[in-house]
Amino acid sequence: MTVLIAGGGIGGLTLALSLHQIGIPAKVFESVSELRPLGVGINVLPHAVRELIELGLMDKLDASGVRTRELAYFSKHGKPIWNEPRGLEAGYKWPQFSIHRGTLQQLLLDTAIERLGRDNILTSHHLTGWTETAEGVRADFIDKATGEAAGTYDGALLIAADGIHSAAREKL
Repeated sequence: MTVLIAGGGIGGLTLALSLHQIGIPAKVFESVSELRPLGVGINVLPHAVRELIELGLMDKLDASGVRTRELAYFSKHGKPIWNEPRGLEAGYKWPQFSIHRGTLQQLLLDTAIERLGRDNILTSHHLTGWTETAEGVRADFIDKATGEAAGTYDGALLIAADGIHSAAREKL
């Protein structure tokens, strides 16, 4: 049975891709009507890059981000204060990437649509509640913009990846 994922951010999309890779169907529900690349630059550390490489995304990361080789701090006069190697240069088996958060999310979204199909990435679906069933869980969603019901879906389980303002966490 399908895993329901509340949240189409970096965590939710990565989870959906990982589940798909091992043959477990997943459906992603995102509150907003359109996922757009928003945010600022982030660093994806080697342990996270390892997971993205396992999903076959190394070439896309190289095309979209910068391999971070060093972290360095300088005085306002440009004199070095401190530095340390990062990623492969620090002895990890995987690189570290500096990338725009929105670019990473878009890369994951495009890949999820390609692999899972557009019908498994649903926007305008805000989680309002769920009930346990004999087979797993039944989750209810609304379109937050209109307040109208967006549907009820059954799954083996529901995973909350809906961020800091999590509807699931609020219910719990």
